[in-house]
Amino acid sequence: MKHKWLVIGSIVLGAIATVLLVVLLVYFLYVKPRQQGNNDSDYAIPPVPNDPHPDDSAAPNNSTPPLDQPFRYGFEPIRGVNLGGWLVLEPFITPSLFTQFDPKLNVRDEWSFCTALGPEEARRQLIRHYDTFVTEADFKHISELGLNHVRIPIGHWAIETQPPEPYVEGVAWNFLLRALNWARKYGIRVMIDLHTAPGSQNGFNHSGHSGKIGFLKGVSGTTNGNRTTTILVEMTRRLNQHQWANVVPLFDVLNEPAIIRMNKTVVGEWYKSAYAAVRAQTGCLGGFMPQPPFENVMLDLHPYYVFDRGLMSIPYAEKLTFPCTDWRRSIINATKHFGPTIVGEFTSAFTDWGPYLNGIVNASSAGARWDGTLNAGLPPICPNCTCADETDYASWTDSFQADMRTFVERQMDAYEMGWGWFFWNFKTEYNINPHWDYFLDVDGGWIPQDAGARLNACAAVLNNQTST
Repeated sequence: MKHKWLVIGSIVLGAIATVLLVVLLVYFLYVKPRQQGNNDSDYAIPPVPNDPHPDDSAAPNNSTPPLDQPFRYGFEPIRGVNLGGWLVLEPFITPSLFTQFDPKLNVRDEWSFCTALGPEEARRQLIRHYDTFVTEADFKHISELGLNHVRIPIGHWAIETQPPEPYVEGVAWNFLLRALNWARKYGIRVMIDLHTAPGSQNGFNHSGHSGKIGFLKGVSGTTNGNRTTTILVEMTRRLNQHQWANVVPLFDVLNEPAIIRMNKTVVGEWYKSAYAAVRAQTGCLGGFMPQPPFENVMLDLHPYYVFDRGLMSIPYAEKLTFPCTDWRRSIINATKHFGPTIVGEFTSAFTDWGPYLNGIVNASSAGARWDGTLNAGLPPICPNCTCADETDYASWTDSFQADMRTFVERQMDAYEMGWGWFFWNFKTEYNINPHWDYFLDVDGGWIPQDAGARLNACAAVLNNQTST
């Protein structure tokens, strides 16, 4: 496709000295296993759409061009949300899928979820989840919030599985295509994000299989790298059709490979070969070129406080200004020295406390660095803090709510020094993690109703620094 952009890496900003690493409570102890609501016969796999002449005339709002007109990347900011926890399961987004199990099974990711249930029950539960967690109403709501893009994470099992992988193969792809048509209806552009690689690219639960890294590392590392490239090519082949040309302008090659724990040279060569393989499918007609022969390539940064003890330990007042200083500078430098740069994930969270945010162990939350419950032997970052206060949004003080909005809006402003941003996440089940729930945050007034109509910007912070 002539205007397809590749996002070649997800980068986590995770240290006070801003270093770029190319990557990069039990709510219910038990929840009855998905027995409420409609009968399972009401949920079915959507058919694959085939519309050679789609209507791409819709726009989500007056400030965004319709799909059949160019979106001026680099001049108009990307403003979007992630549809995380949908086609790749994450315990802190949809906890009831994980708390249904006997704690002894230690179900903590999609691999162990599918293993514990077996192929038939896993398929049944996932079809129900895919059909209900993201709906057309969500796309309509997104279009009403001043947003213009969504980022959709998807697992490699949507394309294929190989033994001994227990994942449910292929089903997620049909639900993705249905979502693309909903996006078309409301004029929303989509970045599809390959969120998992065979063998796991980072060892975290959101890679599908927590534990060791088996992508480009270990006995099967090369094989898994080659499989990932093959899967990327097949995804590109399926999307390289006229009906998706205007809806899917962005493609995230792989989410957060943990390069700090891998051979950087090997990973770099893989990116080059993956780029060549994908471009063989899409072709390219130029655009910003960070270095020949790479065309239409973006860099994806993920700035978070919450997974770094140092960042969580900085004074509270500095946390409010940090997006306008360090993270803003990172965006400017990346854009200058690499090229087009986006923020594919960020949040309103100041700390890592949130049910299941750091994972799930024996059906319970793994704990937090903030209160010292995550890693035995490490002191709490805030010895006298109560983590329950972090998620009880009904008890938040007016000043904290104002600070939260300031924090989010300053991030938005800073990230638009690059090509824009995607908030993680659009929602969480039961609003269980309010700092990761865009819809809830809008309802609470902690994120503006219109993402472009903000009260806070970085100018005040920068002017204050200049005057002092």
